[in-house]
Amino acid sequence: MVSKKPIAIVIGVGPGLGASLAKRFAIGGYSIGLVSRKESSVQPVQKKLEQQGHTSLSVTADASDILSMKNAFHKIRTEFGSDPEVLLYNAGRFIYNSILDLKPETLKNALNISVIGGLVASQEVLPSMIKQGKGTILLTGATASLRGSANFAGCSVPKFALRSLSQSMARELGPKGIHVAHIIIDGQINTPNQMQSQPDRDINSFLNSDAIAEAYWQLHVQPRSTWTQELDLRPSIEKF
Repeated sequence: MVSKKPIAIVIGVGPGLGASLAKRFAIGGYSIGLVSRKESSVQPVQKKLEQQGHTSLSVTADASDILSMKNAFHKIRTEFGSDPEVLLYNAGRFIYNSILDLKPETLKNALNISVIGGLVASQEVLPSMIKQGKGTILLTGATASLRGSANFAGCSVPKFALRSLSQSMARELGPKGIHVAHIIIDGQINTPNQMQSQPDRDINSFLNSDAIAEAYWQLHVQPRSTWTQELDLRPSIEKF
């Protein structure tokens, strides 16, 4: 399945933002590498993309496991026959509990998913990007990237660290032609689970996943003279 199109990889694919990112970049002319921990998360997305005439490849991998991530990138490069030009890192873990109940191994796993996984994925695509003098790496953050709310240490600590990684990468890699940006998702996304669990909630209080994906695309196509390093997105009625 050698691809004649440029390649974008989405890490953390599911029925919400991951699927929307895959669809938007496929429409933009990319072959899509879909990576998720569960095959049940990637297969429906791949099927829908292919029904729409797009090229995609689904791979199961654990973002918290270095070897698993490396193997996923190796498979995508081998199958598509070239290196990715775009990395969309959307992996993360939601943890809500008291600091008294937050187990060190739980926090360690969350850090591995958000930060180590983000680092490994970036290192997998950067050599080729640096050689080509171009590339885009977009990292998904959250409200927890900016503040550590009560009972959210398990989320905020990894997201704080991912934000720091994005800033350091942007400063180092921008002069090499690689656009690194961190996107703060401030609110709940309209995933099927969220919509079903809150049927009476105002639809305008959710972030629309397709609209978020469009914002990612606009970051990708920004002229080099006006690169954004951090973008925050929230519904118009969200308090902040």
